[in-house]
Formats: sequence, C-alpha cells, structure tokens
Amino acid sequence: MMSFEEFTSFEQPLDHQQAPRINRVHIGLVQLSTDHSLEMDWAKLLGTQAGVFSSRVYYSSEMTPEALDQIATGISEASDLIATGLPMDVMAFGCTSASIIIGEEKVAQLLTKNRGDIPATNPWTAAQAAFRHLNAKKIAVFSPYPTSVNYPLYQQLTNAGFEVVTLGSLGIERDTDITLVAKESMFEALETMLKDSDAELVFMSCTNLRVLDHIQEIEERFGLPVVCSNSAMFWHAMHLTGNTAQCPGYGKLLNGK
Repeated sequence: MMSFEEFTSFEQPLDHQQAPRINRVHIGLVQLSTDHSLEMDWAKLLGTQAGVFSSRVYYSSEMTPEALDQIATGISEASDLIATGLPMDVMAFGCTSASIIIGEEKVAQLLTKNRGDIPATNPWTAAQAAFRHLNAKKIAVFSPYPTSVNYPLYQQLTNAGFEVVTLGSLGIERDTDITLVAKESMFEALETMLKDSDAELVFMSCTNLRVLDHIQEIEERFGLPVVCSNSAMFWHAMHLTGNTAQCPGYGKLLNGK
C-alpha cells in the first residue's frame, strides 16, 4: 500500500469544464412532514419541463387553525435546506389550508427570505389564479377540512370576488387521513354537491387529497373544469416563470393552453 506522499504522485490531476444548469424550470418546494400525495402527483406532471427540489417542514397533522399557523415557524428554515448552491426559479409551499391561515403574503416572504428576488406560490394563491385563468367566478368547493378551516376558506374566496355556490366538507381532523379518501367517496360527494348547482368550476382542496388522477374523469362526468391544489400549484409555478404547463390528461387547466 502506498503512503500518502506516494499517493500524491500516483494521483493524476485532471482538468474539467463546467456545464450550465440543466435547461428546465427549477422549482423549490417546501412541503409538510405529513404530506403523502404531493410528490407522487408532481412526479406525473414534471416531465422534462421542470425539476422539483424539496424539503419538509414539521406539522402535527391536526387540522386546526392553531396547528396550521404554527407551521409558519419552520418555513424559512426548510426553504434554506433546498439544494444549497443551486438557484431556483420559483418557490412553492405545499399546503392549502396553512396558506389560508398563515396568509399568502407571509408565506411568500418566508419562502423567499434567503432566496433572492424570485416569485413564490402556494396552492391557495395558485387556485385563485387558476379560477381567474379559467374565467370562473362561481366555485363549488370540495373540502376535506373541518369547519374551523372551511370558514376562513369561504371568507377569503368571497373577499377575492368569487362566489362559493356550494361547499361540501368531509370534516377530517388529521392531515394524514386526507390522503386515504377513496375515489368513490369523492364522486359520490360531487354528485350530491353539484346537483342543481350553477357552479362554473370545481375546486378540490388539499395537497394530500389523491384526486389528480381523476380530474379528467370528473370533468367529463360533470361537464365542469376541475382544479385541485396540486394541479393549481404546478400550473402557477410554471406560469410565474413565463412558461405554460404541458400536462395532457390532467384536466383543462394543465392542457397547455
């Protein structure tokens, strides 16, 4: 075996050139420790148009305004842990209900605190932008949340100029249970909610809700565009970077138009 001094003579120095950053949109994502669905959904949407670099922030899983507001204390630290030395094009925070409770502007500030002058999104901001993009004002809301979270959702949508024509609630108390909601339950709920409704769009809230794969089928059955938290946030992240999300098969919002 060579000594260290002998190894320095054996080791062959090499030159290299540095290639530019991979040519696709770079999305920095802070998601919750309790989220089981967002990464799975976005893996289907990314293709070669974007790359996602993520970290997680602790959440107790309790669906209360107090627990959701507490998430704010960890957002900036989680953002700082994303891909050290790699510039992001846009930052995203993966929680709809926490964005409602903490506030959209505060979430954006926490996300980009040490990230420079880049845009930021979250599912709540993104959903509202998607409603406007699809020219919808009368919104049917499918919510897995309890009433204490649904009321601020209703208030903020109304204050933003939208009309909540119906709001169906599953009243689930823990975030980790939301990911277990069955497709059949969603369709049965929508049948009930949309009967005799004049809704122009269906919003299915929560990044943990496994609905992305069913959007196309829901749109075809009910004849309405469907926006979910994960489709809205990906669409908006791309939009904020001057790009159009190209994800055929996942509903009107993501069809590339």
